[in-house]
This record gives sequence, structure tokens and C-alpha cells, in this order.
Amino acid sequence: MDKRGIGAVVNGNKWLILADTHVGLEFELQERGVRVPVQTSRIINNIVSWAEEEGATGVAILGDVKHELPYPFESLNEVKAFIEALAKNFEEVVLIAGNHDGGLEQVVGKVGLSNVKLYDSRGLVVNINGRSTLMMHGNSKPNPEDLRVVDMVVMGHTHPAIVIEDEHGFVTKRPAILKIRVDKGEFSERLFGERVGEGELTMVILPTANHLTVGVDVASTLTEAFEAPRTILRYVEPWRILDKVEVYLTDLTYLGTLDVIRRISAERADFDSM
Repeated sequence: MDKRGIGAVVNGNKWLILADTHVGLEFELQERGVRVPVQTSRIINNIVSWAEEEGATGVAILGDVKHELPYPFESLNEVKAFIEALAKNFEEVVLIAGNHDGGLEQVVGKVGLSNVKLYDSRGLVVNINGRSTLMMHGNSKPNPEDLRVVDMVVMGHTHPAIVIEDEHGFVTKRPAILKIRVDKGEFSERLFGERVGEGELTMVILPTANHLTVGVDVASTLTEAFEAPRTILRYVEPWRILDKVEVYLTDLTYLGTLDVIRRISAERADFDSM
């Protein structure tokens, strides 16, 4: 199974952590002329199956729980059903608002279940496997005091993926998980204009959990300077530290660091042009 989340012990309990479920995306695709069945049940079933494999009793979705839709009624019904299903299957449900989650607070209010908690996009600090960790979406800057006390950030938002070519020339794009080792002082100075804490900060970026999307190729998007205003990765400046950007498939197969992946891609392109 293509698992797009990670299992972790959070505050003493086993949770499944994932991002970018984009419930309702298929309605936008239909507006564009792409007819696909509603995927909410499939997303729920996948999440429950992943959690059972991990032995997780809680779930956290790190933003973009829903997708912005031209059909408010369908959106409300699908997102409401999705949250109710999560609440039924998990003891704790943590939702972090993302840039697609306008109106999510009202939906959570209509659901009205005590085991469902909604936080803003700056996220919340938890203990993951013994490490102080900030779980957030990634479109907004974190609270400086939160960043000061953590040594790990887990986020979504950027939909990382990787293009893979086999020995026969078949090319496919697969969702990926990134692990980036960042100097917290330098990162926070670019982020806030002042140093907030020191030492190494580990950032984990999760792929989209919606199977209608794959993501964007990090070997292209993160290896060159960019000024995308709506992701805190711009302040990481990954193109300067490619040797510290580790790329994994969703089954946690390690593919290497981005500097090596970029070099192999360039060598392959040179060979194909001969």
C-alpha cells in the first residue's frame, strides 16, 4: 500500500500523521471536465488502514483538510462526513488549518465532537518520539516562541514528489517525504529577522495524502532559488544545502540527498542527448 503518512508516538500515544487530504478535489476536477467518482470514502479507508498497520489510535492532518470548491454544498457534506468518520475511528483527531481550509472552523463546529480539535496554520507543539516537535501546515510562519523550543518541524503544504526513471526508460512520479537538516539560527533569522534559538533543526515535509494528486518534483523545484511567498521552505533555502535534503519514498525507501539526485539526473540527461 502507498502509505503517505508516518506513524509516531505523540504525547505518549501512537498517532498517524499526514497532510493535504484535499477532500473534495474531485469536484474541482469535474468543473475542468475530468469526471472522477467522489473519493472521500477511499481517503477515509486508506487512513484507517494505515492507522491499523501502525497501531495508531490518533490522527493528525497537517493542513488542507479540504479543497477549495466551486460547490459549497457538496464541500460541506463531504468534509463533514470525512471529519465524522475520523472521529468515529480515532480517539483523538487533530486538524491543522491550511491555506485551503477557509470555513473549516464552521464545519468542525457543526460536527461538534469533543475528540476533534482544530488549530490554526501555525500549528502546535507536541512531543514526538521524545522530541519537542512543531506540527504545522507550512504556509504561515510559526510562532517564534514555538520555534525556539522545538528541535523538529513536521509539515505539509508543498506536496513533494520525485521523478524516477527505470533502466527501460519508463518514467514515473512518486510522492516523497523530505527530511531536511537546518541551522535553526540562520533559518529563524531569515524567517523573523532575528535569531530564535540555535543548533540543528530537523524538518520533515510530508506528501499529499490525496491519491488524485502526486505532487511536484523536488529535484526541479527545490534545487534552484525560488521566492514562492506562501511556503516557509523559501526561508530554508534548500538549494544552498542540497546535501542536507534527504528524499524518501512513502514506504521510507531512502533515495539519497538532493545533490546526488540532481547530479544523477544531469548525468542521465547528458547521456540521453549523446
